[in-house]
Amino acid sequence: MPGSTDERRALELLKNHAEFKSTLVSLTMNRDLPILDSHVYAVARKWFELARMHLVDASAVDAGANPRSVYSRAYYAAYNASKAVRYVVRGFVSLRGDDHKKVADLPGNFPDVDSWVSKLPLLYEHRLRADYDNWSDTAAENVLASADCLAIAADFLKAAEQFLLVDYGLKV
Repeated sequence: MPGSTDERRALELLKNHAEFKSTLVSLTMNRDLPILDSHVYAVARKWFELARMHLVDASAVDAGANPRSVYSRAYYAAYNASKAVRYVVRGFVSLRGDDHKKVADLPGNFPDVDSWVSKLPLLYEHRLRADYDNWSDTAAENVLASADCLAIAADFLKAAEQFLLVDYGLKV
């Protein structure tokens, strides 16, 4: 793996980097930890890069004309930032659709964690309605305006970026 720049390959080989790191420490292979961390951080940076792309996309959309696009992209911005945080902290994330249910499964020391635990699932619910529902009353079921979802996503990206920098020395 040394020298590899393919984040997907690192993700595939490591499975759970926290367990792998523990194994290296048990074998007193501490000199390899910085190499492992560099691969882990490369994966996290890619997810955060995608989060920023989704935020830019959501910001570029006319929310009045296309609120569904804003709901969807705002959620995916927050989701990918959450995925980066959870991967760095926990060592793994699911690469399947079930991971969306864990969007708010943040570490206890994440800033204002209790607030995010309630806000992030709301973004998910709005995204589901935006992407899949077209019933007469779908819009009325939204408790947040698309602009509010965009603001929540932007705030979450800032909080996640600061958390990773302060707690892990990871600049995303």
